[in-house]
Amino acid sequence: MIAVVLGTMAALALERFRWWGQKTFDAVLYLPIIIPDVTMAVMLLVFFGEAAPLFNAIPGVDLTAGIERLVFSHVAFNISFVSVVVRARLANLDSTMEEAAADLYATRWQAFRRVTLPQITPGVAGGALLAMTLSLDDVVISSFVSAVGATPLPVFVFGMLRRGVSPLVNAVSTSMLAASMLLVLLSLIVSRAISSQSEG
Repeated sequence: MIAVVLGTMAALALERFRWWGQKTFDAVLYLPIIIPDVTMAVMLLVFFGEAAPLFNAIPGVDLTAGIERLVFSHVAFNISFVSVVVRARLANLDSTMEEAAADLYATRWQAFRRVTLPQITPGVAGGALLAMTLSLDDVVISSFVSAVGATPLPVFVFGMLRRGVSPLVNAVSTSMLAASMLLVLLSLIVSRAISSQSEG
């Protein structure tokens, strides 16, 4: 959810506004997509080692704990994927509709909530599903940053595979496959419902 919000904000900032350092930010935003997972995992591990004292000074934040590191890591690499999907949707939108909303005395927030957001909802939903799938599928980064007591499901399944394929591994894999197919079906239903509403 955090990656979806931040990725959507990044996509809007890059597509709808012009500001200093935009090209640099755009290039940096694509790095998690381009670089290998192992490199990203090592970078995050070094970051947690160097920045942990700084972040631990903030009340309620503990980057030495496994769950906070997992959340931060998955948000860090999923923002890029969400941003790419939402930007693809924004690129096909006509900005004159937002200008028309401004002519009708709508504030920027009202224009976004009533005009832009309903049109980019399929892109946001697609980005959310992609982010969830990538998080559920990630083994390399999760195994690098996870700690005792915060083992994600893919790392747990990978650890079980080292001892051979057991009925538990088959059951977990089947459950993950069924959940993925259900999510894809749900996204298709939601996309068709949104498309029919916009056409009507």
